[in-house]
Amino acid sequence: MTDVRQQNGFVDEDSPARSANAAVQVQVGKAARIVDQGIGNLRLKRSRTVPEATSTVSLIIPVRNEARNIAWVLEQIADEVDEIILVDGNSTDATLITASHYRPDIKVIPQEGTGKGSALRTGFLAATGDIIVMMDADGSMAPQEIRHYLHFLTNGYDFVKGSRFIVGGGSLDITPIRRLGNRFLLRVFNTLYDAELTDLCYGFCAFHRRYLDLLSLSAPGFEIEAEMVVHAMQGGLRIAEVPSLEMPRRSGKSNLHAIRDGVRVLRTVLRGHDSGLSGYLAQALSRGSDAQLVQARPAAR
Repeated sequence: MTDVRQQNGFVDEDSPARSANAAVQVQVGKAARIVDQGIGNLRLKRSRTVPEATSTVSLIIPVRNEARNIAWVLEQIADEVDEIILVDGNSTDATLITASHYRPDIKVIPQEGTGKGSALRTGFLAATGDIIVMMDADGSMAPQEIRHYLHFLTNGYDFVKGSRFIVGGGSLDITPIRRLGNRFLLRVFNTLYDAELTDLCYGFCAFHRRYLDLLSLSAPGFEIEAEMVVHAMQGGLRIAEVPSLEMPRRSGKSNLHAIRDGVRVLRTVLRGHDSGLSGYLAQALSRGSDAQLVQARPAAR
């Protein structure tokens, strides 16, 4: 069922993702509603809790050799953030020195394990805030958008994720192959979970720390973003999508591998579903992925 309400815009005038008519998708179990952003007051039905005005916020940023990007990110972090945790994946450049210079209050912790998923889990466990926000360190995400996520988390929602594919969002960085892969993976997810999400593989998310155990995260790589959404859906969390603009990485090269990581995301989505067919496909993909790795090892020597 779709319910339309007029409300104040959540995108600031100075935000790269500003739009006169941005949209917010709210996913609640198997029902979805679209909320237009226009002139007026926020009037969302069935808001479950009173706004949590005193909630503290922890921001988790995984880094590895992001010295040229991290200063831009830290300079623009919203005042609503109480704790910034930099999870370092063994940087060999001036990332940590630069970060400490721009934010002397920053907390730096070493990453446990390898991969983005391991870095995020390390940061989540170290966070002390009531709300956890995760974002990248490469300058592709606008820190000013954090307040949009917090708005919904303090007004009855449990898990908020950015979307590049709703009104007010967008991507200046996505390649045709990644866009096609995202559409395919999203179609699979929405079909299996009877959902109406608009973006699956995007790492700008926020949630209440009290749900960390429920999310039960274990993915080591980029597929952790899909794992979070799968478990949030399965746990019955109230999910909102907010518009976000993905900008080009300011410097350096991404570690994302479209095909390899796409297969991992698909495997995560299928494994999380309780269908026997989905489980079979996930096992088949897992065996195929392992076989490719075995074949690739001798060639890499």
